[in-house]
Amino acid sequence: MTLWGDPRVTKLFHKYPLDRDQVAARLAQEIANREMHHIQYWPIYSLADDAFIGCAGLRPHSTNVLELGVHLKPEYWGCGYATEVVQRVIDYAFEQNLAQGLIAAHHPQNIGSRQTLLKLGFIGTEKKLYEPTGLLHPYYLLFKQAPDATMRPATENDSMSLAIVHHFAIKETFSGLVDQYVTERSLEYCEKAWEKRLASNECTTRVLDAAGQVVGFAAVTESPDEELKDIASEVDRIYLHPSVWGKGYGKDLMRWCEEEIKSRGYNIAALWVFAVNARARAFYEKLGYGPDGCKKTVFETEILRYRKEI
Repeated sequence: MTLWGDPRVTKLFHKYPLDRDQVAARLAQEIANREMHHIQYWPIYSLADDAFIGCAGLRPHSTNVLELGVHLKPEYWGCGYATEVVQRVIDYAFEQNLAQGLIAAHHPQNIGSRQTLLKLGFIGTEKKLYEPTGLLHPYYLLFKQAPDATMRPATENDSMSLAIVHHFAIKETFSGLVDQYVTERSLEYCEKAWEKRLASNECTTRVLDAAGQVVGFAAVTESPDEELKDIASEVDRIYLHPSVWGKGYGKDLMRWCEEEIKSRGYNIAALWVFAVNARARAFYEKLGYGPDGCKKTVFETEILRYRKEI
């Protein structure tokens, strides 16, 4: 009752506070899960004084995938316990070969849970209606071994997942190089931007889907540059989550971009790249792209236009 009977806790996963009978039923379900599946939301106690902190653990979800969750008493929020216990649950699930993947979700306003999941390597899937709250909850996946990725069109439900890839790729690439760019491309900024792009069909976007995770994307749009409008289309954005760098997915995405541009009737692909982004420039040059002499300055940093005949 001190946990699931506290409305500050239950509002994160239920529309209404739970009464004693509902709490008892929930506890009975956890005990049943232990008996039937050998997993449950295990209670957490402090090593310092044996105080009850909350619970965390696993529930059945689907074949080879378990649901992960954590509930803490409010006085222990923001103390680092969530990260510690979720990491232990992840380790246990994979060390014991209980699942090949873990799925987790959180209330859309629970920023702390989002930060914990992203810190521990979960990657976004999509927002889904969660009946107990009546809200769209963001969902995330973590796999023991990364599954193969396939390409599909982006949908409006992908905004959060695209934002995660976009934000973390920028952060990993440009920290220390273009810090203002990193600061302004926060996760919140990226999500709002993708909501707008997808709702307005601002660009044609494909995502790399790894068993539900969005691990990369590319977008093509009409060139905004006057001198290219009639002869070229533009690779608007191409990003991979850092966890899948070096797996060859970038080439797959660029191949799709070039096919999309040719389908629009153009034989030139253009793109813009930061001059300081040596990794990206080497990647593009290996694929046959090169600077065409056009430059501009963004975030007080030079960017170069590359193009290629396709």
